[in-house]
Amino acid sequence: MKIGLFGGTFNPIHIGHLVIASKVLEIFDLGKVIFVPSGNPPHKRKVDIIDASHRLKMIQLAVKNYKRFEISDIEIKRKGKSYTLDTIKQMKKSYKNITDIYFIAGADSALDLPNWKKPSEILASAHFLAVTRPGFSLRKLEEKYAGKITTVEGISINVSSSDIRRRVKEGLTIKKLVPGDVERYIKNNHLYI
Repeated sequence: MKIGLFGGTFNPIHIGHLVIASKVLEIFDLGKVIFVPSGNPPHKRKVDIIDASHRLKMIQLAVKNYKRFEISDIEIKRKGKSYTLDTIKQMKKSYKNITDIYFIAGADSALDLPNWKKPSEILASAHFLAVTRPGFSLRKLEEKYAGKITTVEGISINVSSSDIRRRVKEGLTIKKLVPGDVERYIKNNHLYI
């Protein structure tokens, strides 16, 4: 079985994440996409990230009606920093019937690949999918890792978690940017204010 691993902070998960996962599932004929929220990401400022339990719950709410979407909390449970390479290795051990892993990264995250732990090993152990996004050019990344990453175009939606957090803080609506259950969860738990 071919699976997609969709890593990220998902702070919060939004419609763009769901569209990307759905399209990648279809384009690459994957058996499933597993959302892997990061626990302690090495390249993000911890003060900007809400508790993992909230992020995990929002993902559960967002994907509950998608039969081929799953969630893994392995990075949240892992002590210390969470590294993509460790996650890929652990997934290969956990799912014995995996034939291929497709690691899905949005353009903003993918551009940071050279700073990740052992990027060449990541590229050797999984198909790396960099999903385009308005305002982010992947050209330098494609040049640096020629033939080792696949750029996926035409499926991004111009929405970001940082914009959603800003909108909540300013009292603006986030309808249609996140699923309704996620919007209610953010409001009921006073997140991002």
